[in-house]
Amino acid sequence: MKIPVKPPHETFTDEQWKAIYASGKDLLVSAAAGSGKTKVLITRMIEKVLNTEQPIDVDQLLVVTFTNAAAAEMRHRMASALEEAILNDPTSVHLRRQLNLLNKAQISSLHSFCLQVVRQYSYVLDIDPGFRIADPTEAAVLRDDTIALVLEDAYGQPDPEAIYRLSDSFTADRNDQAIETLIDRLYDYSRVHPNPAEWLQMIPQQYEIGDNATIDELSFIEPLKLAIRHTLEEAKTVAQDLQRLAEMNDGPLPLLDTAKADEAWIDDALEYVINGNWEDVYAYFQTLKWMKAGMIKKDSCDEELAKRGKAMRESVKKIVNALKETYFTRTPERLLEEIRLMAPLMQTLVELVEDFAVRYQALKEERGLVDFSDLEHYALQILSDEKDGKLVPSDIAMDYQNRFAEVLVDEYQDVNFLQEAILQLIKQGGEADGNLFMVGDVKQSIYRFRLAEPGLFLGKYERFTAEPLDQGLKIDLNANFRSRTEVLNATNFIFKQIMGVRVGEIEYDDAAALKYGAQYPEKEVAAGLTILYENEEDADLSEEQEAQQELKKSQAEARFIAQKIKQWQADKEQVADAFSGKKRPLEYRDIVILMRSMTWSSEIADELKAAGIPVYVELSSGYFDAIEVMIMLNTLRVIDNPYQDIPLVSVLRAPFVGMTENELAQIRLAKPNAPFYEAVQTFIQTGGAGVEPVTQEKLQRFFLRLEDWRNMARHGSLSDLIWKVYQDTFYYEMVGILPNGKQRQANLRALHDRAMAYEKTSFRGLFRFLRFIDRMQKRGDDLGEARFMSEKENVVRIMTIHSSKGLEFPYVFLAGMGRPFNKMDFHQPYLFDQHFGLAVKAIDPEKRITFTSLPFLAVKEKKELEMRAEEMRVLYVAMTRAKEHLELIASVKDIEKAVSQWQEAQLLDPSAPLPEYKRSRAAGYLDWIGPAIARHIDFGKFGKAVGGELMDDPSSWDVNAYPFSAFHSSDAVEVDDWIPLDSEASFTADSQLVETIQHRFEARYPYEHAVEMPSKQSVSELKRIALLELERGDADPFEERSPEISNKPSFLHDRPSFLQQRSLTKAEVGTAMHTVMQHIDLKRPLNVTQASEFVEELEKRELLTKEEVAAVDANVIVRFYGTSLGKRLQQADQVLREMPFTYALPAEQGEFQLLQGIADCLFHEDGEWVLVDYKTDQVSGFHSEKAMANEMQKRYGTQLNLYKNVLQSILAIEIKEMLLYLFDGAKTIRLQEELV
Repeated sequence: MKIPVKPPHETFTDEQWKAIYASGKDLLVSAAAGSGKTKVLITRMIEKVLNTEQPIDVDQLLVVTFTNAAAAEMRHRMASALEEAILNDPTSVHLRRQLNLLNKAQISSLHSFCLQVVRQYSYVLDIDPGFRIADPTEAAVLRDDTIALVLEDAYGQPDPEAIYRLSDSFTADRNDQAIETLIDRLYDYSRVHPNPAEWLQMIPQQYEIGDNATIDELSFIEPLKLAIRHTLEEAKTVAQDLQRLAEMNDGPLPLLDTAKADEAWIDDALEYVINGNWEDVYAYFQTLKWMKAGMIKKDSCDEELAKRGKAMRESVKKIVNALKETYFTRTPERLLEEIRLMAPLMQTLVELVEDFAVRYQALKEERGLVDFSDLEHYALQILSDEKDGKLVPSDIAMDYQNRFAEVLVDEYQDVNFLQEAILQLIKQGGEADGNLFMVGDVKQSIYRFRLAEPGLFLGKYERFTAEPLDQGLKIDLNANFRSRTEVLNATNFIFKQIMGVRVGEIEYDDAAALKYGAQYPEKEVAAGLTILYENEEDADLSEEQEAQQELKKSQAEARFIAQKIKQWQADKEQVADAFSGKKRPLEYRDIVILMRSMTWSSEIADELKAAGIPVYVELSSGYFDAIEVMIMLNTLRVIDNPYQDIPLVSVLRAPFVGMTENELAQIRLAKPNAPFYEAVQTFIQTGGAGVEPVTQEKLQRFFLRLEDWRNMARHGSLSDLIWKVYQDTFYYEMVGILPNGKQRQANLRALHDRAMAYEKTSFRGLFRFLRFIDRMQKRGDDLGEARFMSEKENVVRIMTIHSSKGLEFPYVFLAGMGRPFNKMDFHQPYLFDQHFGLAVKAIDPEKRITFTSLPFLAVKEKKELEMRAEEMRVLYVAMTRAKEHLELIASVKDIEKAVSQWQEAQLLDPSAPLPEYKRSRAAGYLDWIGPAIARHIDFGKFGKAVGGELMDDPSSWDVNAYPFSAFHSSDAVEVDDWIPLDSEASFTADSQLVETIQHRFEARYPYEHAVEMPSKQSVSELKRIALLELERGDADPFEERSPEISNKPSFLHDRPSFLQQRSLTKAEVGTAMHTVMQHIDLKRPLNVTQASEFVEELEKRELLTKEEVAAVDANVIVRFYGTSLGKRLQQADQVLREMPFTYALPAEQGEFQLLQGIADCLFHEDGEWVLVDYKTDQVSGFHSEKAMANEMQKRYGTQLNLYKNVLQSILAIEIKEMLLYLFDGAKTIRLQEELV
């Protein structure tokens, strides 16, 4: 492995030079973001070809990429390099030969390589070499149909008990959607393994345990014990932090012995977990009894430190108590029995998946189709033989090994198990003497949801050595040539604190940290962190006002972004080249807004457009919602079958027909009860009184065209039909002159292209095409709006972080950093895992009871850590897209609470990363970013450090916080922007025309109230309107009350108002109490302990948040049982709770208004009904019971009377009494009847 000496003038770093020339071993290059990995890869290929001692031909290299675009770029860059070499050596026959061979070179995606292998050696598998790659949607439809057949046959077998039991365990009563999804996803997981059948059979085997088995013998015991061990270590870390806090000056010293006792108990527990068996650990947890915390006397220590110390003690108890509740409340015998209970269900499920796999494969073979998974499995079969239960290279694979001097793999971190097996078959030798070159960055592995396995990269990174020993060789490329040092310092500062082996899957050490490699001109550019928060003015709003007035977080963030962009423009901001230093003005195309998902994209785009900033959003959904696409699909539906009322009316209203509402109403009157198509035909023939001839002409002209289209649909091409509709109607030209016309035309072209692609599938005909589209919509396979804008358009771009991978932008906004991670998968009764297959909760279908089984707990802990590692890598990708400036934006509800939690990190050793227990419990990016930056000296503007010194890191941060109210209105139009009328201009007007125009402008629409009135309102809103009318007198209800907003919000210094104490809003407390009353047992009174345990149970069931639990007073619940109302409910014949209703309420002028509401409680006693509403209003300030009752009647009389009237009408009952129960004071108010 001789590496040439690097010339003094060479610009490659030493590590890059080594990566280009090292050989003789398998080589893993860990290339950090912006480190020039593509240039290194291309140069290595060129040097292999140009090597004068051992020259090879370019087609002796196998270069594997993960996209066709990446392969095309490499081929192009290789061609350019060869052409440059020929210019330097025009007489070289070898170089000209390489340029000729380049078209034959194996530079392609892995799928393309597999396709070439399968086509060339199809005879080995006895398959037709003329197969076609299935369209993804075509394949999805075939899969749906196959799954439906599998389930139909399963239900129809002589003994369907097993499938019924499976269905009862995993599906709702209405359909088998959950079972279908299980089969579909389990099949996909199996296909990324070299032996799918073997992997599937592993699943039920894990649940088939003998009568004498122990928990320690289970396959998942190691990850289970590891999870318990880590949790105990988290609790121990908190206990140790508490000891340090207690020993600080003015610290809560009485808590020192308490923390030491807690640590001692945890140490013993860890000993049992590490060296004992499950039964030992279970027995030890039954001895858990917490030492009473030491008493802290008033003024004996710093009040803030005492508060934090108590919170840390409670945190220790909570972590350990939760651990006991999760794992050690059920006996080992019961846990084993729950696992055995699921074994037959798992066997039934696997048999269904196996049946599906066989049928689906047969269906594809019958149609001459293969999908991408087939290509890889077929290639594996061709390239491998089985020997002693292991895969070994076949003769064909040996031919490939001899053909390729080196196998180079780009983006190796995204390889899966099946792809790794293929690569190992075509490479030479072992790791210590192989010819496999792998380049990638595990910190940018963000495709685990596509079943990529970063563990393959990590395994080799741990095994390989930096120096040539008896292993593979690894090289770290960490010099970044993309970004300013300020961006790199900010990224390093965050990730050195949050990324580690357990949480993040790799240590962010000096080898991983980014080093500055560019040559930007000096400029102080701090990374930005902006927090938008709810201020006290927002917090004091009522529940109804909150819903009406609260500014959406997405809008607030968008308006901040717009303001920032305008500020940069006003400051004439410039961007610079990374190496030449040449500067130019900042343009819109230099700015990108990155988000984890596109949920907020439309709202952010709308706000930027309103601010006059051009913006482009490339959506992966929304295509079928585009009005022009909907109209064209409806036109096709009418061509297929005109007896479809809604599509027909849609087309008649389209601009190329142009029917008005009045004309459509006249048509309907021609034949009121018939299909609309028949009504149209009757109307064309007979007309009617007052019918304009032009109306009939429009219809006749359209239906002549329709008949022509229908004839063409029977005999011609579908794509030609669509284009003919465009030509006949001029609809393509029409949409082009509308706003966003280019996008609309692109959408119509995409529909035509989709039809052309459909005609190449195994489906044919207009009817099947429409069914094909319907199935796409049902599956959620939206196409995304067609792309019409080039990369060079001068617009701000909005895209997902995943879409931005591989790209770079001078100025980057990361929006939505305060949003929580998506944890929807963890709410399912099952979890998929590539190592353990499928973990399910223990389900008793007869009793409809679900238990969290040990396999589920083990896999859940594993998957949650993997999810957070993936999200950490997503954040790394996002931050490393920025070249010159990085701006992070997050929105929070309670800024004081957030900052207080972040400041806890200031108590820790600044040289150490954030504790694992904090990193592993993060609910969103801000739970990492906030505590990390709270330790930085630039966080000082939020107040002095709590118990520790802030870090003076090389990074620089501009940290700010603004209330939502600062963005309640967009920038107003300046007076100077208005163009005044010429005061000297004069004209002569027709007096009669002026009078007509004036009359039309002053005329009032007779149904104006119905137009202004919402078609649907809540009862609470009607109550609010009534209160406003009572209280405002003659005040204008639409009087503007927006606060004055400065153009540039001031920074926050010292301890500002938003850091003052504030609890949950009234609305949130009310919601929490309503949730409690909805689920609590009204028949059985609870004591305080039982009530507290019940509320905590609601948190475990994710019905209440931790903050809401803290706001619920158990004594308030207990008092309710002792009231007269509580006792009446205990004796009631029937109790209905949280009853939703919708009711058509008569409005004015014969109109109706939909009314929606939810009745808190309705109970039946002595043959009559009583309506109850719960309120959390504070009433302790009233001077008398009568005054309080009068105020409650005023506030809620309208609402309860409306409830009563509506419920009596809907349920056909009589309500004798309306009661208001006030939790404050445990008072019951009887409301009087009112006319509403």
